[in-house]
Amino acid sequence: MALERVYLKKGFSEVVDALLADIASGLGGRLALTDANEGSVVRTLAEAFARELAVCYEQLDSVYRNAYLDSASGPALDNVVALLGLERQRGGHLEGTAVFSRGQPAPEDIHIPLGTLVAGRDVPLFATTANAVLDKGERLVVVGVRAVEPGGTTVKAGALASLPRPIAGIDQVSNPGDLVLRQREETDDELRARARRLVLSSNTGTVAALEEAARSLGIREVQVIENPGGRPGEVEVVLGDRDIGSELLEEVRNRLENVRPAGIVLRCGPATPVFVQITATLTLNAVFSEREQADILKRLRAVLTDYFGALKVGEAVRDAKIRALLLGHEAVVGCERTGQRPLLEPFVWKDGSGLESVAYRALMGNGDVLAGPGERIGLYPEALPLRLSLEPPKLDLWVDTTLTVAAGTPTAGVQARITGAIKDVFDKAAGRATPDAPASIAYAAVREAVTNIIPPEAIVRLRVTVTHQRDGLAEELDDDTDQASIGPREQPMPRKLTLRAEGSDG
Repeated sequence: MALERVYLKKGFSEVVDALLADIASGLGGRLALTDANEGSVVRTLAEAFARELAVCYEQLDSVYRNAYLDSASGPALDNVVALLGLERQRGGHLEGTAVFSRGQPAPEDIHIPLGTLVAGRDVPLFATTANAVLDKGERLVVVGVRAVEPGGTTVKAGALASLPRPIAGIDQVSNPGDLVLRQREETDDELRARARRLVLSSNTGTVAALEEAARSLGIREVQVIENPGGRPGEVEVVLGDRDIGSELLEEVRNRLENVRPAGIVLRCGPATPVFVQITATLTLNAVFSEREQADILKRLRAVLTDYFGALKVGEAVRDAKIRALLLGHEAVVGCERTGQRPLLEPFVWKDGSGLESVAYRALMGNGDVLAGPGERIGLYPEALPLRLSLEPPKLDLWVDTTLTVAAGTPTAGVQARITGAIKDVFDKAAGRATPDAPASIAYAAVREAVTNIIPPEAIVRLRVTVTHQRDGLAEELDDDTDQASIGPREQPMPRKLTLRAEGSDG
């Protein structure tokens, strides 16, 4: 950025022209001297004076520019940054390259400024050594990095993994190769960038300062909550990484203490886990063997594990998203709740009492699970296994009928007709059933279908037993108050018809 000049600087020719014009004007009662030809006494004197004045202008401009961080260079820049207690790095710093990347092509140019900090676990803090741009349509850009502090041992490839100050649009950062010691001296641009970072870091007591303090130790996800639970004067720093040991946690707390606002109670710790149990009945598009079903369940578990593993602190889990993941398998064509259990049920650890459901506060009416401030939703398959039931496209609904008729009633050739009539009643009910509302079958409807074949006065007793393949539930239709249910995927299967005359044993 160019500096705004607060004085008028003139060059040699401008000074000469101004002097000759003034001498020739005769203002103030002076004698007008108009001989401005080359070699004349008037012009020679004016040019001699103009040269000295132009040199003074250049010297004043140099002094002016060397007083500012943006325009000073060389030894003058060393003097400017010395006011901040900085010295130019003379070599012996770890250097190499880092790759800034994202999962999808960039929708627009993403600028990565010189001096962007890059951190990792148990490695020195690094900064980029040049301005870079992740071009529109690209997924990565390679940028040079240099350790902020001198010395150190070689940093292995992949050790850098986070940005203390995240850049919108950048998903990942890593070093593709080893970072080794170099003897190159720090350039003016790099020294300016380091001085600017020092000025920014001196602004302690802010949310950005707390976040940067934690991220500089390689913590990828940091969330700062002001006035947690409505308690004024408190700040909670939540560390979202899952593998934070006690030593690293203590180091983070010490670093945060250095930038903590005065008079503020600061708490720091990992995110509170909220474990979700998934219970669902999945409809398959064909009948699969046990081995094939095991493979389907294995793939579904892997998809769900990857999804929950990528959730951030405070991020909710949507019912529709889980259904979409389950239906994403090519063999799954339906996803329903199992009985009255919700698809997602959240649990938390309670000291001394194990896992406890928190559906009363975290489970919404639409089935979504919301995470509170400082909470991270995940899976805990060891204690809360995934309950995924696989079912074929159609489920058998077994229908057993016992019909007792009056003695002497003709029954020859009616068994097949009675079986067909009862099946028609159940088939019509199955056509009315929906996933949310199973259809009901009344005893009166079954009896009416049978009376079209056997006279009503000849029927002594009609009893129908309906058995569901899904859960083995048996329902009896024996009088006008009885009803049975049938789901949309259940297909009636008349299995046995017992027809006997009154007074006989079979």
